[in-house]
Amino acid sequence: MIFDTLKYIGKIFNDNNINWAVGASILLKKYDLITRPNDIDILVDIKDIETIDLILKSIGEKRKSEKIEIYSTEYFYEYVVNGIDIDIMAGFTINHENGKYRYIFDNKSISSIEIIDGIKIPFTALEDWYVIYQLIKGRENKVGLIEKYLKLNGIKRVDLLNRALKEQLPLSVINNIMNIIEIS
Repeated sequence: MIFDTLKYIGKIFNDNNINWAVGASILLKKYDLITRPNDIDILVDIKDIETIDLILKSIGEKRKSEKIEIYSTEYFYEYVVNGIDIDIMAGFTINHENGKYRYIFDNKSISSIEIIDGIKIPFTALEDWYVIYQLIKGRENKVGLIEKYLKLNGIKRVDLLNRALKEQLPLSVINNIMNIIEIS
């Protein structure tokens, strides 16, 4: 059901020339790092946020989002489409002890495009989520899964890790990124 909903949304977004990509648990599932994704997390270009909001309100229900202290994301919207939770993020920003990490979403952020039943589904990079999950408490297991995968299979997008290093990050995250780059 979750992948049927992803395809449904993906077709509509593609037909409307939305710049988007899937991340979080769907991305981890793509790499077989987890067995079952919880929801659909989609990162989008800020310029498309109004169109996306209209689209998703027309095919689902928009939920009221609670402000969570760890995030300073410019746009964070939650919807339910076909009984599946959909999170939309534009200007995704995570607060941490050294400041704010702003995830840059642009065409470089799209690591791969999978064709699922004829629908193009763009995916963000595992390397970006290696950084993101280190900034969110309680995601240590996911960080470990990604780190193990990257060590075994190599880093494909070192450019994104280097780009992340230009943002505000805690020293521990900087060190982890530098160490994994060095290993590859």
